[in-house]
Formats: sequence, structure tokens, C-alpha cells
Amino acid sequence: MKTRQPFSCLRRGSHPHPMVIFIVLAVLGASPLLGDILTTVDRKVYEGKMVAFKYGNIIFNAYMFGKYHSKKSFPISQVWKIEFNAPKKMGLDESFEIEQKYKKLRRGKRLKKIVVEGNQDWVDTGINLKEDQNILFTVSGCIYIDDKTLVYQNGEVDVTWNKKKPLPNQPTGALIARVGEAGAPFYVGNDKAPFQVPGKGKLFLGVNDFNFADNTGKFIVSVYY
Repeated sequence: MKTRQPFSCLRRGSHPHPMVIFIVLAVLGASPLLGDILTTVDRKVYEGKMVAFKYGNIIFNAYMFGKYHSKKSFPISQVWKIEFNAPKKMGLDESFEIEQKYKKLRRGKRLKKIVVEGNQDWVDTGINLKEDQNILFTVSGCIYIDDKTLVYQNGEVDVTWNKKKPLPNQPTGALIARVGEAGAPFYVGNDKAPFQVPGKGKLFLGVNDFNFADNTGKFIVSVYY
């Protein structure tokens, strides 16, 4: 009988990324970080400057040892978070300020936490929604979509189209939702902005996958409605 190991959001067999070690050394040396910190969904970390957002891609000037090294382009689906360490410029909000805006939008709404297991198809949240109602999500946790591939709520890094998925052109393993038994699925991922409900019905949450037999892990979803 196979014994399942305790689940962890750390990638199996993973080691700290070299850039993470570099950042830790910088902190220990009391040297201030000179740029923004971009973290991908597979937990690779880049120090540098976000310079633009074009056609669904984040353009980022990567630094090495505090100096410009190369220009990189990241599809938005690959980016876990960006920490703006320098004062905001050109109208860009710091991550703290953005989170404060979302807190204001969530204020006064009802909150319900839902566990979405990675090996489940759809989860009935028990939340009944009205047409044009605004809902918001915050998500934590992670799942394995196979024995080796760990994903967060944004799903896989390299998107593979598959007509068997509820959303064929969206990342496998991403958090998705629908309103009503026959409602059209929509992508949630790590989007904290309000969603306007297209029609009334019960809210369902799910994982954008078609083979759930080898999935493990779970998402913890906070729904503000």
C-alpha cells in the first residue's frame, strides 16, 4: 500500500532559487534592495524594474548585482506577484496601495471560505448570487495536477490548449468559477478585482482540468459577495 506524504506547497525535490539566495545575502548584509521584485508562479525571483505592461505581457528589466542585466517579458499568467520597492513612478501603484484598494472594495461584503480540493470537479459553494452582483476572491494554497507539476491558483506556466478542459485556452490547474449548473465557466486565478455576475444562480468553484485522478492539494478560497 502506497503511503502518501504530507502535502506541501513546496515543489517536490526543489531547492532555493539562486536569486533567492542572493536576496537573502543582500538583506543579511543590510544592503537595501535597489529594484522591484518579480516572482513567477513557479517561484523564480527576479530583481529589477517593471517598465511596461503590453498585450498581456509584463516587460521587466532584470538586474544582476544591482545593475541592469537583461530585458525580460513575462506573460501575465506566469507572474505570481510584483513587489514595488522603490517609490511609485509613472502612476504605478505599490503593491501595498493596491491591496488597500481591494480591502475597501471587500469592506461590508459577506465572506465565506471554501475549500476546493484538487481532485474535485466542481464545488457547490452554497452562495446564491443575484444578476449584476459584484463578487471578489482571494485565494491561497496549491495543487499538483500530476505527480510532478505544482501549480498555484493561476495554473500552469506553459498554457496547453485542450478541448476537454472547461476553459480550453486557459492554464491547466487554474481556479475557475461558474454561476448556476449550466453557467459558462470563467477564469479566476489570482484576480482580486470585482467580478460582475452575468446572471443569478448558485456559485460553483472548480479547477480547470479534465483528469482529476492524479491531482492532490487544495485551494482555500475566500469569497466576498
